[in-house]
Amino acid sequence: MIMNAVIVYYSMSGNSKLVAEAIAKRIGADTLELVPVKQYPDTGFKKYFWGGKSAIMGAKPALQPYSFNADKYDTVIIGSPVWASSFAPPLRTFIEEQREELRRMRKAAFVCFMGSGDQKALAKLTKALDADSLAAELALVEPKNKSGEAAKKIDDFCRRLTENEA
Repeated sequence: MIMNAVIVYYSMSGNSKLVAEAIAKRIGADTLELVPVKQYPDTGFKKYFWGGKSAIMGAKPALQPYSFNADKYDTVIIGSPVWASSFAPPLRTFIEEQREELRRMRKAAFVCFMGSGDQKALAKLTKALDADSLAAELALVEPKNKSGEAAKKIDDFCRRLTENEA
């Protein structure tokens, strides 16, 4: 069990939150949900237009105040929906704000998606984290709607993460 891990995530529709909480429960990790000051539209065309545009343009939205004490952790797990084959912009803000603290940490990531782009999103996230590779990675298609399939993949992710503990 990893006793000093934190899961930092952004969730618009609840998929990433569901996965973050499931992983936290399995490995005893803390969670930190990032909330942008200005919410993204979450329905219809505007949802995809503004989310995709923000991801493609590398936006770094202002976040509501959060508490992150990097000294408490040696592992960070980043969780995000996939937007336009990338990760959600609130995570870009967090990574920029915490770049020095994250450098010394072991990194893993998960992404939730509906169509495709998961591998590109994980590659972009790995690069943004200045990592050569991740200790574990996970991509889930709509985990809220496919909970049985998601649970098995989450178990496997947690097993890889704890087996690869450095």
